[in-house]
Amino acid sequence: MVPAALLIALSCLGLHALWQAQAVPILPLGLAPDTFDDAYVGCSEEMEEKAASLLKEEMAHHALLRESWEAAQEAWEHRRRGLTLPSGFKAQHGIAVMVYTNSSNTLYWELNQAVRTGGGSREHYMRHFPFKALHFYLTRALQLLQGSGGCSRGPGEVVFRGVCSLRFEPKRLGDSVRFGQFASSSLDEAVARRFGNATLFSLRTCFGAPIQALSVFPEEREVLIPPHEVFSVIRFSQDGAQNLVTLWSYNQTCSHFNCAYLGGEKRQGCVYAPGVLGTGDLLINIKKGSFKQPQEARTWSWIQP
Repeated sequence: MVPAALLIALSCLGLHALWQAQAVPILPLGLAPDTFDDAYVGCSEEMEEKAASLLKEEMAHHALLRESWEAAQEAWEHRRRGLTLPSGFKAQHGIAVMVYTNSSNTLYWELNQAVRTGGGSREHYMRHFPFKALHFYLTRALQLLQGSGGCSRGPGEVVFRGVCSLRFEPKRLGDSVRFGQFASSSLDEAVARRFGNATLFSLRTCFGAPIQALSVFPEEREVLIPPHEVFSVIRFSQDGAQNLVTLWSYNQTCSHFNCAYLGGEKRQGCVYAPGVLGTGDLLINIKKGSFKQPQEARTWSWIQP
């Protein structure tokens, strides 16, 4: 059987050939306002109590979710042996990571499609978002694996992300942006380049979590970035048909939803919560455009093709 990662790389090569005759879609980078970006600040314990039954309900209505979860659950029993996991990390968190990283099916794509478009309102989320439990378990897994404090504890991780089907472009340097989905990246630039000929991101993340030990494909050295981490655009250039974008984390997150499943409505401004987002953490309202520029990233450059 051909590894799924190789199939993705080959498909990107095929798309690259197609681009010779067709224009690649260009998307602007921004704060992704329609993203479902709940970080479950102060309600993680209550969500843990509800998520198990919620997952069963959602699996009953989504065959691929059920099949993927059951396969990952079986694999987790072997994978967890010998792992040192943070306090509070449960089997469901590890299974969610394995479900997401299994690129042999389309579930990771379906989840991210739902995340990117599921944040119009709480009503839309409650009626139409099919992965409420998976979103919670995966979000919580990243919070626990990354630990508290973000880049206040250290310099963060420098990682790379390749995209093979879209050319992302910032409107201007210094803009605040979010990926607006769970964004896979790698500590290995060569791995990222295999996944993308259209856009290559180089970035410093403060809230991305190393998931190599839990991933279905550990050789990819993956760091998974949550939808709500906020970055500053510090560099943009083009290398032929490829866009090169450098992002620097503000060491802040931005969520318009908080505890939506438990009744929290969408907020006009975003909510910032430092460190591990669990019971007792503070909510701080951040007005649009008021993110503090990272001092390490104030030398910007825009390189024309």
